[in-house]
Parts: sequence; C-alpha cells; structure tokens
Amino acid sequence: MFAEATDVQSISENVGGGMGGMSSGRRRVENRGSVENALRLDMRSLRRLGFLKTGSTSLGGIAWMRDGKQSSAIRVTVNLVDVNDAFVRLEFSVNMEDKIQWVRLDAVPCRFGGYRFFFRCPFTGCRVATLLCAGEVFGSRRSHRLTYASQSEGPLHRLYRARAKAEARAHGGRGFPIPRGANRERVLERWAACEEAADALFISESMRRFDLTL
Repeated sequence: MFAEATDVQSISENVGGGMGGMSSGRRRVENRGSVENALRLDMRSLRRLGFLKTGSTSLGGIAWMRDGKQSSAIRVTVNLVDVNDAFVRLEFSVNMEDKIQWVRLDAVPCRFGGYRFFFRCPFTGCRVATLLCAGEVFGSRRSHRLTYASQSEGPLHRLYRARAKAEARAHGGRGFPIPRGANRERVLERWAACEEAADALFISESMRRFDLTL
C-alpha cells in the first residue's frame, strides 16, 4: 500500500545487502519543461516518512496526488546499512513499462551527531536534496534542464502563485501540514499580504493598460 508523500506512513524493515551494480547510462538531455510539472522526491519527505534510518534498510511506497486523486506512485528502498555506501532504489512504471533506478546517497556528518543525506545525481554527479522525474528517469533539475514556472511569469502571476501557495499552507493543502500556534499566525499574515499585494498590482496594471484614473 502506498502512502501519500506528505503523510507519514511507510513500511520499514531491517535487512542487509549492498547495492551491487549501478548504471546510469548516457542519454540525450533536452529541456523537458518546468519543475512544477515533474514528480518530486526530496530528502525532507523521506525523513518525514521514516525512510532515513541509519544502520538499516527501509522499504515503502510513495504516491503523488493531484486534484485529490493518485496521479503517480513509486516503490522506494533506502539502504543505510553502511552510510559510506548508501543508496536508494526506485521502482516505478512509465507507459506500462516497469523501471528500476539506483541513486547513490551522500552522508554528511552533522556537527552534533547524526547525518544529513543528499542524493548524488546519476547524470551530473552533483549533490542535491531533491530529485525530479522528467521523461523516464529521476535526476537533478540541472540534468533535466528544467525551469521554474515563475521564470516565465510576470510580477502579477508570481504574486498569484505566492498567494495560492500561502493559502494552501494555511489550509494544510498541497501536502503542507496544517500550521499551529505562532506558525499559523505567520502563515495567515503571509496569505493576507500576498492577497493585498496581488489586488493592488492588479488594479495598478488595469489602470495603466486601459489608461484609467481614480
């Protein structure tokens, strides 16, 4: 059973085993669109779901939701038996074809103990906290040449996007946990500020475009 990437529910088992062979292969890289349209797998989600347990291997499923329905799912195996040889195994389907991808993990010691983990992009070799799936493989944003939607938007659309994000955070939507206490007050203030700024800019742009005056 798969758990939504934003809900803590995963299967964890202690098993041994190494990574064995890992291959990334060579591929032709082209611009595949925007970050927002790609599937996102990040270390914060894996930690929140209980996958990052040093000295063991954690198994489980993650599902991505869109409009309240499951849009994609993946089977994840995170092997941290040896933090110096850590890796993640991704099992998913593309066009009814089963895929398996191995990605190395880097364990960076923290000052007060423990480790902070990063993905090692299979194609650029760079250390990243987030992998994105574009086409049939997971890799870094740079390897896929993905751009952010906001890079091609005007100021008003960026404000609308910020307002929508703030609203989602306030209601616990889009995978954000419902804020509590002082954090909720900050989120609500952010939402109100974005809404006020968007309304003001919309009026200003409308007056400029149609040559209106108050």
